[in-house]
Amino acid sequence: MEKLPSGCLHGRVIKSLEVSGFVLTETAHRARTRLPQHAHENAYFCFVLQGIYTEYYGTKEVTCKPSALTFLGSGVMHKDVLHEADCRVFVLEIPQSRIERLRDETSLIVKNTLEFFGGTLPRLFAQLNREFHKTDGAARLAIEGLALEILAEAVRQSSIRLLRSTPPWLKQAREMIIEHFRETLTLAQIAAYVGVHPVHLATTFRQKYGVTIGECVRKLRIEHACAELKGTIPLAEIALQAGFADQSHFSKVFKSHVGTTPARYRTNCSRLLN
Repeated sequence: MEKLPSGCLHGRVIKSLEVSGFVLTETAHRARTRLPQHAHENAYFCFVLQGIYTEYYGTKEVTCKPSALTFLGSGVMHKDVLHEADCRVFVLEIPQSRIERLRDETSLIVKNTLEFFGGTLPRLFAQLNREFHKTDGAARLAIEGLALEILAEAVRQSSIRLLRSTPPWLKQAREMIIEHFRETLTLAQIAAYVGVHPVHLATTFRQKYGVTIGECVRKLRIEHACAELKGTIPLAEIALQAGFADQSHFSKVFKSHVGTTPARYRTNCSRLLN
């Protein structure tokens, strides 16, 4: 399967621009062209400026007309078939580092696939495309601001759709994980509790929340530890309370996620409080 690197797209590139890590590209495609199955290194939005094409990914078949907007996550396989007219699209690539930071810092996620056929996001994209073609000194600043606004709105819309589409058993599983994150839960235990197959649980959980169950548990433990480190409880006790095997394991996991040791994190918190 072909995986296109950042800034590399099918079609004839009309213009491309990189602003604060975001990559914006306008491309043209000839009528009746077929794009082979491929994926992109970056997550990206695609806004149709001219023409019609049908996009296929997973079990979905989406017909994209002018002003339609789609979002595909990093690595999502898809193929495209153009209809009877030439096509022009405007693409905004989101670096994976921004998606990961958004998830880590806010616990918010963007679903792997989204489609918009009206509303706020297509309007913002039309405005972004206008700024993309301007040459004054304020254009890059306007582009960055609009790109961030688009990402924020996509997260909001994704969250709304997630709440609407989440099955009760999955919400129940997540509540169980939150309540018992200090314990050594197994996938089989959680699946049995909510009455689904472990594979179905693991797959659906990751699709809906953007992380594996193990990553979710680890994040909850780190958040709990961060709160406790603002006090005076010994590190070894915090490690056990949060569900880690011992202080050494706690320190290793904490540093890999937070970027510093628990002891130094506590020292920095003390300085800020004093």
